[in-house]
Amino acid sequence: MIKTGAIAFITMLACYALTGCTDNDVYNPEKGKPELKPESEYFDFATTGNVAFDVNYGKLAGGALLEFFTEEPISYNEDGSYAVNGEARYKIFADENGRFVGNVELPKAASKVYIYSPFWGAPMLVEANVENGQVIVDETEDEAETRGVATRVVNSPSVKNTSATNVYTIVSWTDNGKIKSGKFAGDFNNIVTTNSNINSDFITSVQKALWGGKTGKPKDLDNSGMVQETKHVNTTIAESYSYKNGKGETVTVNDADLYLTFLTESGAYQSTLGYYYYKTGTTPDLTSIKKYIIIPNASVSGNDPYTGENKDKAPITKNTRVQLLFEDGNGKVSTKFPGGYTVGYFLISNSFYDSKNLNYNQDFIYSNAEWNKPYGEKQQKARFISYTAKTNKAVVYGVEDGVDTSYEDVLFCIDANPNGIIEDPNRNPEPEPEPEPTTETTYRTYAYEDIWPTGGDYDLNDVIIEHKSEVTFTEDNYITKVVDTFTPVQPTGSATYVDAFAVQYSQRGKISLPTEAINEEATGSIILFADARAVKGKEFVVTRVFTDKTQLKDKSFITDLNPFIISKYEEGSQNRTEVHLPKHKATEYANSDQFGKEDDAYYINKDGEHPFAIMIPEASDRYTPVTETVSIEKEYPKFSKWVESNGKTDGDWYLYYQTSKP
Repeated sequence: MIKTGAIAFITMLACYALTGCTDNDVYNPEKGKPELKPESEYFDFATTGNVAFDVNYGKLAGGALLEFFTEEPISYNEDGSYAVNGEARYKIFADENGRFVGNVELPKAASKVYIYSPFWGAPMLVEANVENGQVIVDETEDEAETRGVATRVVNSPSVKNTSATNVYTIVSWTDNGKIKSGKFAGDFNNIVTTNSNINSDFITSVQKALWGGKTGKPKDLDNSGMVQETKHVNTTIAESYSYKNGKGETVTVNDADLYLTFLTESGAYQSTLGYYYYKTGTTPDLTSIKKYIIIPNASVSGNDPYTGENKDKAPITKNTRVQLLFEDGNGKVSTKFPGGYTVGYFLISNSFYDSKNLNYNQDFIYSNAEWNKPYGEKQQKARFISYTAKTNKAVVYGVEDGVDTSYEDVLFCIDANPNGIIEDPNRNPEPEPEPEPTTETTYRTYAYEDIWPTGGDYDLNDVIIEHKSEVTFTEDNYITKVVDTFTPVQPTGSATYVDAFAVQYSQRGKISLPTEAINEEATGSIILFADARAVKGKEFVVTRVFTDKTQLKDKSFITDLNPFIISKYEEGSQNRTEVHLPKHKATEYANSDQFGKEDDAYYINKDGEHPFAIMIPEASDRYTPVTETVSIEKEYPKFSKWVESNGKTDGDWYLYYQTSKP
């Protein structure tokens, strides 16, 4: 019995050793490890996602550039001027109806979005909430008044004294400077009209002319080259003018109807706009010349201070048209300006700032430059510029209300009936804008753990790459060029291995690579450098040019780019260790035997608590690398809460670094 039992025992051992004939192996490296769950059951550690936008600004904003920020981008200076700070997360041109419908990649932590537009037909800044992955903005109500007003006829025109010496008005207004409904003390009706010929396309052409073809106001904008002598700035009515009417008959006139169309304003002040006139060729006396107010408060919805809750209180709308009145020496008022007169214009700067009534003690700025005080570094006197528009021969005016030389704080145009009677061959022609495509600049930071698929210490600092992406696109939103700059910025001594960095693109176009890069055609990858430790701080630039508009219309990182490291890199290896962002796909050269082994689950630890790589939607100077061998949640205390909530809370965890205790 004993002998038989011994033989049976030896046989059993042989079975284990040679054939593995039971499920209870003597040594099983996977024993006790959690079973790999389906990919869908793991949190993806994504810090950005697509937000569905529906923005409707109406036709006045047709073709407007929209810039999306997740932090308040506007700051104001003591003089009332403003600056746009930081880089927009996303830029896109609205369609011809002033609408944008589409997805925008934003940080998942974003609860608000700020939509800035440099175009005059659109609100300057709109704040909106991100709710259920959507942003819906409808600003079309502001257009109702403009669309509904038809051309009106002037009856019994009149002017009225104001409380200031030699200042009169052709309109009446409310406390905030809003023109009343066309009635002025019962003397005349329906003086305010609209002009269907002045549309959003015309406003856009004005913007391009004065901003040099750019989609936003350039820094240090200088239009002083458009300054001319006063006689070529002001509006001079010819003594007589002859033209052929629709019947082929020659008609000669010696007077004209004059109309001022207020286009928009982008200044920091609430200012008053008006006009004056004098006999052409004479030297007018400033102390005695009469000045007539046209627009008491030249401030529009969407610009400071009429933003947010105050946007509906703006005193005037874009494209408001007013017929000017002429008062002769006997006090008789007419809509006809006689030939041989010159009309000039004035702005009372900051006249309605923090006030409910017009303040006449503020500085008057005149289109007769000789009347103005010197200002600015060059002590210039000119504050008005003008040019003749190609499209409709209207004379466009830009006014400088501050101390720079942009000359576009208030914009209006003058046209006449007949328009030829005010033509000046020596006036500036419409400037030819220099075409300049629009560029969107965004920053991301990638952080990698190179001990994969084993657990490592999850400090995610072995390789850290800052990624600057500059996307150039056209007014129809097609991408023409993408310049990606990758810079390794990890702490010195953090990496365990020789780690290469590579990228895959969904669309390459015509691509230019750094001299050190390896174009790996078999995998569609570009290995930018072989050892991150050796090139810390060096920039690696990849430029892609697209001539086919169908190649890359979506500017989203999510679909276009797959960045990864190759741990223990050996040139030419086709069975390599690749570390990708969670749930991203490896290349054909990756060692597939490593997938799901050790602690790996789709580049996530099997327990679901740590990724092997992560993308931060900020520049590297806003993300502090974790201390070597310290797990990321020790120095980013919100990280664990973010993971536990499956990304629903604490999405901005990467902005809250604290030094860990020894």
